[in-house]
Amino acid sequence: MAPPPNGALKNVEENLRVVIETLYEISVGVHEFQGPESVDVIANLINKLSTQYQTLDSVAAKPELDVAVPREVIQYIEDGRNPDIYTREFVEIVVKQNQFMKGKMEAYRDFRDVLADQIKVSFPELREQVDEVIEGTGGRRKKEEGQNGGSS
Repeated sequence: MAPPPNGALKNVEENLRVVIETLYEISVGVHEFQGPESVDVIANLINKLSTQYQTLDSVAAKPELDVAVPREVIQYIEDGRNPDIYTREFVEIVVKQNQFMKGKMEAYRDFRDVLADQIKVSFPELREQVDEVIEGTGGRRKKEEGQNGGSS
């Protein structure tokens, strides 16, 4: 999925900033509540917030801003954690899994070569077919084998 256009994203960011500022103003108003005169101020701020939410919803509903966010990232944020940490941890896990798979592939490749050598020794009549299988699976070429075969 292509990233959203820069202008559309900036518009959403600005609307979010305004909503956060209004939420902060409401929290300050509630914290410093001074009786009936504060009720009108808080009610106006809540109405303002409602309008800002509607604006934010309409701005964010544009098709070019349709971005898929993994559920794990949302949960991470809801738990009060930094999504950058999630990304770093995810990359570390992928690197570890990649290294593990690379090790497995090298082990299978080595096993293939050892098995091929043993089959050639035990069944010399299959040498040509074994060479074809090795080449077909991305193994040694015949030139390399000639160098290795001469030293065995």
